[in-house]
Amino acid sequence: MTPKPFIPASLWLVVITYLSVSSGAQMPKINLLSADKVGHALAYALLVWLLAWGVKRAKNRPATRTELFGMFVLATAYGAFMEWIQGKFFPNRFFEYDDMLANAAGAFLSCLVLIVLKK
Repeated sequence: MTPKPFIPASLWLVVITYLSVSSGAQMPKINLLSADKVGHALAYALLVWLLAWGVKRAKNRPATRTELFGMFVLATAYGAFMEWIQGKFFPNRFFEYDDMLANAAGAFLSCLVLIVLKK
């Protein structure tokens, strides 16, 4: 399998990483419907969609449910990792459980949409 179809997903992962560690001062807040949480959800939904697009281009078929589950796990784990990195190494950034929840929700919703569209 050639890595070319996964270039968009890889580039988007670089964007997510940059946005996660950029030094914008933020205060922790718990508001699951804030623009920040919607942004997290959309970012990780797009990541899963781009990964699924890469699978479709590389294998000439839609991603299977097992592959989508793997993408969900990968995106959710990466989101949790980035939250840990923020809290541990960036003084103006904070570890937030609700950001991790928003990341996972976006990845999950993207998987659901892809499953429904595949039928």
